[in-house]
Amino acid sequence: MRGHRHATDRNLLLGFFALLFVVGGGLIWLLYGGSAAALGIVCIALGAVLAGLVIFIMLAIGWLSAWLDKRDLGD
Repeated sequence: MRGHRHATDRNLLLGFFALLFVVGGGLIWLLYGGSAAALGIVCIALGAVLAGLVIFIMLAIGWLSAWLDKRDLGD
């Protein structure tokens, strides 16, 4: 069950950013032109990188916490 939740969360996050790239980039291109769309895609990509960094840090903190708990219990 935990693996299914992890896969679902990952797929939802990837789907969100894919939708953001396609719809957001398309609307920027439609309303403002190609150069603005290129800059918009770059900004969206930087936002995705920042979100990925936050997720990575949270996963690392969770892993470190589990490792410290395991070490303290002597397992």
